[in-house]
Amino acid sequence: MNWLVQVPRAILKPGCHFYAPSLIQASRYFTTNVTLPPDIDFQELKQKVEDNKLLLIDVRTPDELILNGRIPKSKNLVLQMLGVKLLLPEEEFASQLGFDKPKLAEPIVVSCLGGIRARTAQLAMMGVGYKNVRVYVGSYEDWLEKGGPVEYPQSETQEE
Repeated sequence: MNWLVQVPRAILKPGCHFYAPSLIQASRYFTTNVTLPPDIDFQELKQKVEDNKLLLIDVRTPDELILNGRIPKSKNLVLQMLGVKLLLPEEEFASQLGFDKPKLAEPIVVSCLGGIRARTAQLAMMGVGYKNVRVYVGSYEDWLEKGGPVEYPQSETQEE
């Protein structure tokens, strides 16, 4: 999937403080053509999760996980905190989230409830340098519909 972003050209005229012919040439268009890794489907995800061949990150809130359940072996990293957490040093990331910070080339799949937040997370992660981030498009709703196993995490306020 390709994403094309176009920023309108800056209007610079002779006599302007910042005018330079090369600047006008360079400022006409700024485009990026980002090729996203292919999305992952239920069967491939289920097999790779069972074989521990990827890191599955669920970007839903902890309350959603407690209420609706989650895919086994998934790690929770709330979308609203994703950017901040990914910029933490490795030790601090692990101590705050309870799992190791993923390596930039590590295979990662992001999921949410229906796939929209997962795509946002993918773009954010690729923006900070992650190379192999895929989206489980149907996400948790698709997982349930296809009969995937589910686990229900305990609330942090509940006593064991």
